[in-house]
Amino acid sequence: MFKAFMPKQPKFFEMLAVLTEEAHKAAKILMTLSGNLDNLDELASEIHVIENKCDEITHGIANELNETFVTPIDREDIFAITNALDDVVDGIDRIASKLKLYKIKTPPHFGPQLATILLRQTELLNEIVRSMTGDFKKTLEKLVIIRNLETEGDAIFRDSITYLFENEKDAIEVIKRKEILENFEKAVDKCQTATIAIEGALIKNL
Repeated sequence: MFKAFMPKQPKFFEMLAVLTEEAHKAAKILMTLSGNLDNLDELASEIHVIENKCDEITHGIANELNETFVTPIDREDIFAITNALDDVVDGIDRIASKLKLYKIKTPPHFGPQLATILLRQTELLNEIVRSMTGDFKKTLEKLVIIRNLETEGDAIFRDSITYLFENEKDAIEVIKRKEILENFEKAVDKCQTATIAIEGALIKNL
């Protein structure tokens, strides 16, 4: 759908694809953490390195936008997609940072289920961004899947909070784990926000 524009500035799509790839890498590491915290410090640091790299890419895209006269799609769309994808990585980094900061000894219940959703969402975002010149119908189907996963994530989050309050007797531990679970839910929501930005750009360029 963007083929007519691609020869002008393909670098924007390439840079966005790197963002989604890094987001998926971070989600893979978080998936490991959601089931085993033995290497928490090391893996949280790996995620933070990815987050810093994505910040650099985001700044790089902003600089390219400032220096490029003709862009493949509207500047505001590139900016919106970039920020949305960067927010996904920030959200994943925030989860790992909280696990480390609060010295959580055992993974939160329902953490693996939420991490699985994030992993699938970031995988789909990577596929979508890498094929933005492809079939709109297939892309739209993937966007819908990401949104359905967000709905599933909301249900799991509610179950996780119910479980937490019913089973955790230490009030401080409740506060810590509730915040971590909320960060999981927010990261899942950020993936949905990214779909809105992407779909808006696609519809403009049909």
